[in-house]
Amino acid sequence: MQEIWGLPKREYSWAAAGYLGAIMSGQTACGTLIGAATAIGLKCGDGKEGTPKENVSGRTCAIEAVGTLYRDFIGEFGSTDCATLCHCDFTNDDDVMKYIQNKGWKDTCDLFLAFVLKKCEMMSEEGTI
Repeated sequence: MQEIWGLPKREYSWAAAGYLGAIMSGQTACGTLIGAATAIGLKCGDGKEGTPKENVSGRTCAIEAVGTLYRDFIGEFGSTDCATLCHCDFTNDDDVMKYIQNKGWKDTCDLFLAFVLKKCEMMSEEGTI
């Protein structure tokens, strides 16, 4: 999303650096959705002064866009829960090893990423983000 929307990489690249810790807790939303929600917020606030609270229209835009993304994602995949979506208990070393050996992300995370990128690009082209 940073490349697509021209958002600064260096300044924001650490924003979700620890998210694997959330995934490894076994109780978290899909990281692609978390990243997209962050990118949408950055895009909606791009060029604005102050905080989201001080920019109601930009904040409203971000809230509506993230809501649309999540609802459509749930409609497509049935859940936002990482472990449910990936069929992997990331707190279980054997499950994680099997997921890595079988390259489980190719049938899960890669599909989620493609969906989210396409949806965000579409919303951007429509002017809703």
